[in-house]
Amino acid sequence: MRLEEVKLKNFRGYKNFSNLKVHDLTALIGKNDAGKSTILEALEIFFNNKVVVCEKDDLSIDSSEDYIEISCVFSDFPENLTIDTSSETSLKDEFLLNQEGFLEIKKVFKCTSQKPKPVTFVICEHPINENYNDLLLLKKADLKKRAKLLNIPSECYSANNNASMRKAIYGNCMNLKLSLQEINVDKEDSKKVYAEIEKYLPMFALFQSDRSSLDSDKEVSDPMDIAVSQAIKGLEEEIDRIKKEVQAKTLETANRTLEKLKEMNSELANSLIPRFRTEPNFNKLFSVSIDSDEGISINKRGSGVRRLILLNFFRAEAERRLKEDGEKENIIYAFEEPETSQHPSHQKMLIQSFIKLSRSDNCQVLLTTHTPALGELLPLESLRLIDKKDGRPLILQGSPEVYIKIAETLGVYSENIPSKTKAIVLVEGRDDLIFLRHLAEVYKDVEVVNSTFEDKDIAILPTGGCKNLKLWVTMRVVQQFNVPWAIFMDSDKESENDETYNMKVVSQYKSEGAIAITTKKREIENYLHPSLFTEEYVISDYNDVKKEIEKRIISKRWTDMTFSLIQQRECYQDATGKQCFELQEIIKQLLDIV
Repeated sequence: MRLEEVKLKNFRGYKNFSNLKVHDLTALIGKNDAGKSTILEALEIFFNNKVVVCEKDDLSIDSSEDYIEISCVFSDFPENLTIDTSSETSLKDEFLLNQEGFLEIKKVFKCTSQKPKPVTFVICEHPINENYNDLLLLKKADLKKRAKLLNIPSECYSANNNASMRKAIYGNCMNLKLSLQEINVDKEDSKKVYAEIEKYLPMFALFQSDRSSLDSDKEVSDPMDIAVSQAIKGLEEEIDRIKKEVQAKTLETANRTLEKLKEMNSELANSLIPRFRTEPNFNKLFSVSIDSDEGISINKRGSGVRRLILLNFFRAEAERRLKEDGEKENIIYAFEEPETSQHPSHQKMLIQSFIKLSRSDNCQVLLTTHTPALGELLPLESLRLIDKKDGRPLILQGSPEVYIKIAETLGVYSENIPSKTKAIVLVEGRDDLIFLRHLAEVYKDVEVVNSTFEDKDIAILPTGGCKNLKLWVTMRVVQQFNVPWAIFMDSDKESENDETYNMKVVSQYKSEGAIAITTKKREIENYLHPSLFTEEYVISDYNDVKKEIEKRIISKRWTDMTFSLIQQRECYQDATGKQCFELQEIIKQLLDIV
């Protein structure tokens, strides 16, 4: 299932009804104490109620009501649900979908005790006709009586199948009236339906910024707990077989005991039934930790080291999920302030991992931040501003006014544009700037073009990516300059037929009449000629790899790319077999915007 929306009422600062639209990647931006972490913790309570537990003190201070409401709206729910191994039904047949056709689950915590337990409801368009509005709350015998009362022929349903009886009863009504209702799913067959729904709810993992003082620090244990859960989910059939075998052998022993008891007291023996009280929890059977080679627990290391391990957990997850096409498990990662205790380069790597994760199937990412370096990299559609009005949190999104306020809150600004600028080319990073400038200079030397970008007063501005906040801010500045502009990006494609996010963005800009270009190769580094790499690079510190590559290869090696070497790397054949030169076409097109 995919989380579409979160709704809060009476939870801490969110006294009045508040709702947050959730994207594949959702970034909560706001000042300290604005209410960002509150949303993540509300989700933890909804899904797990473990890392953060709902307490009486979570009730809004000046609320006139004594309950907290946390609701989640889901799409991509299963078409069919199987109850008691034989009763197949659907949320649509049970009238358990809301007005938009989504599954909306509300958990209500009545704050009359210190740690209130939730009562679960499904908010749905449900029948309100008498004799049709309470079917999910009826036992099998009562459903049979209802069917008989309504003169429904017994051949129209299976008397041993509650879902079949409900469907027949609903179908019997000629004018079934629907209204938005709260259906309690903690009773009778509704409880069985919800137990089946729960199997499909996403796994939710919250990583908090506050450092724990305990050895069982969640910053490190949570990723390992997730690893155990994922491993177990991949072995469900084997585990189910083992579980049934253990249960069967245990019941054999219990039944032998009762047979012997019958010899002494048959009346007592006949009144006893062997039954398993709880389902075994295999997750708790395994405990994983990461220790240094000196036997020192990672939990004893500094918070920066521990969160660096966490960073690489997400990077590894991003790569795994992108490679494993058969990934079916839904998961939501929620990360509070990923910038905490991390070097700026690590922060950016983590954000890039989050973006990759969010683009994989069955995975969503939520995060909070108030750091410009992270905020400017985030896609526009992911941004949510948590502001305050009259002391209460206010969730804002999706308008130019909101983007302006987010940029001001984070301190995200555009590159300086020289006053004499006649046109602007927007690129992803400074490597692209070096790349384009060098190409233009080489082509001018051999008279492929008659000018460079500097000659024509064309400014090249790095924006950090495509359709992110930095690009949006820069675009506003470009529009104020009222000069021609173009955008240039790597294709990021892994194969010839691959359509990447960058390519989709370029298609959108082209459809809007802009000059937008992507490379044919995956990245600009792929245009460097192999003959340039005749020496080995020794890089002692892994964390400096990217910095060293940029310094030694991009800035240095591009100056070694002669016209001949460039031609060898840029040459391709079009559909007719004609020899073409990609980079020459790109430079000509960009220089012609003036």
